[in-house]
Formats: sequence, C-alpha cells, structure tokens
Amino acid sequence: MPPETVGADLFNAVLDVAHTGRFLPFDKDRRWTSTKDERVLVGDIVHTPAETIVPALSTRGGGLVKVYYYSASEPGLSALVRLGEGLAKSHGVGSRVIWFSDRRDGARGRVMVKRFSADEERPARNVQPLTDCPAADTFGAFADEIGPEGFQFLHQRMKAGHQDGPTLVTVTDDRIVGAVGPLTTIAGPDGRTIQQPAYFAVHPSYRGRGHGRRLWRASMAWGRARGAEVKVLQASRGSAAEGLYVSEGLETHGYVCQA
Repeated sequence: MPPETVGADLFNAVLDVAHTGRFLPFDKDRRWTSTKDERVLVGDIVHTPAETIVPALSTRGGGLVKVYYYSASEPGLSALVRLGEGLAKSHGVGSRVIWFSDRRDGARGRVMVKRFSADEERPARNVQPLTDCPAADTFGAFADEIGPEGFQFLHQRMKAGHQDGPTLVTVTDDRIVGAVGPLTTIAGPDGRTIQQPAYFAVHPSYRGRGHGRRLWRASMAWGRARGAEVKVLQASRGSAAEGLYVSEGLETHGYVCQA
C-alpha cells in the first residue's frame, strides 16, 4: 500500500479479517486464490510506543511463521528470533524475522513507490500484448528459463484458462525475451487507483539492450490510461530492476531485511 495510507485504520482492518481467511479488497493476492493463506497471530502481537511486533502464520508450502518488526530503532534480533522459533515450534513450521530499515546494508529488498504523471502517456516502441504476439508460443520456454517462480506460475494459470490481466512482451530473434504482467489496477484504502505489482523479467542473454526500460514504460502507460495514480513495489537489492527503478525516478521508502 502507498505509505501515506498505512496507519491505524489499515492495521485494524487487517486484524478484523485475521482469522477469517478473507482478503481485504485491495490485497494483491486476491488475484490468485479465494482464501488467504497467511493470517496474523493476533494474540501474539506486541505493541508499545517504541515498537510493534506482528507475527503471522503462512500455510504456503511447509508453513512458516513470519515475525514482522516495526520501529524507528534497529531490531534486537536474538529476542525476535527466539520469539519466532517458539511460535514456529507450536505450529510445527519454520520461522523468519522480517524488518524494515532506512539503511541498505544487508537488506534483501528496496521498497519503492511510483507516482503516475502525464509523462507515462508516451508510447513505448516494440512492446506488444502477449495475446497479439506472433511469437506467443515461445512464452513457455521464456518462463522456464527465467526460473521456477513468477512467469512459470503465470504460464500455468494461462494454460488453465485464467485471465489475470494482460502481459506485455518484447521479442528478439523470433522469441520472447522480456515480459511484464499480469497488469491490473485496484482501488486502494483511500480510493485512489493503484497499479498492482506484476512479474517483470528480461532473459539474461538479452539484458542491457533496453528491453526492461521499454517494458517498464509500456506498463506505466497502460496503468496511466486506466487511471492509476500510484504503484508500490519491491526490488531485490543489486538487481537490474532496482537499477532501472532508481534511474526512472521512483521514490525509495526503505529497505526490507530478514533473518
């Protein structure tokens, strides 16, 4: 969610659905399933003027307790790890501690915000929807070569007949070498239109040729045309995507760390 919408009302809304399996209307994972597979362990929340600790239980895969730490101060990791391990033991799962920092040292991801403007109306060349692409039959190979998550998952959903939103692609050497999607928008907590996160990748053999920038700008033009005002995303530290977002002027709102 945009940082200016994060406050007591949103936190209370999360707690209201914690034990129901329901999604909030603006949850990005509503696209994939009808039941939420992560819930806040409300009875184990720690909230003081100095810090807030929110444990959550994910049932995805083998299960995982995630201990989210929110504070202006750096976390006391040993105590948080012990808390996570204790909760994980009671649920028969693993554990992880996740916190947010204004320092990039040791961070796994960078949280960034895109504010849409009239600049996004400029057309992007050599980008087309997958459904209009003559090389569409190479999307499966592209997805497999990118890796086990993201586009492989999306490709399986496409084959199963799901329509999650358009995917934009670039083509070189008669094959798909870059993609971004599915593209979707949703009304956020404050009523503004948010462009939701999307999978975004360029084949390693074709990086450094402008595919990523063209795909990014085309996806921003798509969002702008549908009334999007803001987009929140996370980029892996040191990734090509992070460098692209920085060069495109996105705001940095902190770093995600985990142990």
